[in-house]
Amino acid sequence: MILLLAISLYVPFVRVSLSNVNGTAIHTLDVRDSSSSGDTRTLWDIIWSCAATLFACTWTAIHPNIPGVDESKRAITSRRFFILFIALVAPELIITWATRQYFSARKATINFNHTFEWTVTHGFFAWMGGFLLYVNGEPRATLTPDELLDFVRNGSVDMPDIMQAEIEDRSKGDALSKGVAILQLAWFVLQLVVRYIQNLPITLLEIDTLAVAALTSTAYGWWWNKPKDVGRPCSVYWK
Repeated sequence: MILLLAISLYVPFVRVSLSNVNGTAIHTLDVRDSSSSGDTRTLWDIIWSCAATLFACTWTAIHPNIPGVDESKRAITSRRFFILFIALVAPELIITWATRQYFSARKATINFNHTFEWTVTHGFFAWMGGFLLYVNGEPRATLTPDELLDFVRNGSVDMPDIMQAEIEDRSKGDALSKGVAILQLAWFVLQLVVRYIQNLPITLLEIDTLAVAALTSTAYGWWWNKPKDVGRPCSVYWK
């Protein structure tokens, strides 16, 4: 739904942008420190608005998997910025990744619900590396949902007793952070809509920002129930 809305807005914005470029009335951007009015904006006004929207949508939308036990903070941060870079230059790859994780989490939820009460959040938590197997007190391997289910059925490990509320408590994302990103995108779209209605110029940077933000928001929708920035997995001990 968000993607369709973005496409429906993208086309008229491109048309009005091109009409202002090809027509005779071309508005010059004022790069001085003077305050911006309704139809005259400084270059920094546009750059700041686009940068804030991109950061709010991409950084908040990214839901990385749980890092390894021995993974350093530098490696974790570098991976986060690499995913951010991919979200900016190829957001369709992030959508593909989020979609695959969602359906994998759904499948895991269905498999475990035959015996245990699992939610989609449990499925996401399992696929993002949420269960770490310990053998003789030493971490051995991260369990996939299928491996965990097989070990539980074989009696090799006990089923981890972790509720959805506990998983959400481990998550660094909450309704406030999600709401801020949504409000920032909504405000940005509202500004473009108003300028389009008033037949004011819209820059290509703003159009590109709208497209990237809409795509990352689509990934955000697939990841809505996925825990965000969980630092440590749940321990599972071999009997």
